[in-house]
Amino acid sequence: MFTAVRQNKVPQQIIVQIRNLILEGTIAPGDKLASEKDLMEQFQVSKQTLREALRALEYMGLLEIRKGIAGGAYVSEVGMEVTREHLASFLHFKNLSIQNLSEVRKIIEPYAAETAAKRISAEEAEKFKELVELREKNPSSTFSSKMSEHEIEFHRFIAASTGNPILILMVDFIEDLLEDLKRILKPDAEFSKSVVRAHRRIYNAVVKRDPQKASSEMYKHIVEVEEQLIQREEKDNLWATLKT
Repeated sequence: MFTAVRQNKVPQQIIVQIRNLILEGTIAPGDKLASEKDLMEQFQVSKQTLREALRALEYMGLLEIRKGIAGGAYVSEVGMEVTREHLASFLHFKNLSIQNLSEVRKIIEPYAAETAAKRISAEEAEKFKELVELREKNPSSTFSSKMSEHEIEFHRFIAASTGNPILILMVDFIEDLLEDLKRILKPDAEFSKSVVRAHRRIYNAVVKRDPQKASSEMYKHIVEVEEQLIQREEKDNLWATLKT
């Protein structure tokens, strides 16, 4: 199945071969790779080199290394969390601004809301109602991570109801970045109240199956959040300047 690798960047060559077979579908999630001894013979590498490559593939989310009698390297399906971590690592060095994030949200999330209004099922609409009402029944006067996570979950739910895995991934990642921003800026109670009101308007449009209204309300909500977070950031910067 595999071919011997050359001595230049050996672990990377092993990673490429295994990854290609996974992406081609030759080996699928749940499949077990050959034994460590067999892989060493096929690649013509040492145990240490092979294990280095397998650990890298495990970090990438493509393999799961199990121990015990039934142990070994098993192909796994890359999860959302692993994907988010890799994207977050890449963007960590890009000095993202609130405006950067909002620009992308304005493109993607109104469309997600519009699509959700067309596709949401009766069962999903009922769960959506519970999500919205739960947040309305639990107002908070101060910022909390739990409150922020609940607000973010609203957007993830809309994306999920579109049934589009690419859209779901994009919204999930974008909202994760937004959650990090809010954790840093700690917006006040008025911000939270405006979010709750906007979510109710978006929810009403989605469950009434009004795509255009859902899209416009989502766009308006994103603009409001952008403006409020920028104001919060400017206040923090001003306060930091005054203290120095």
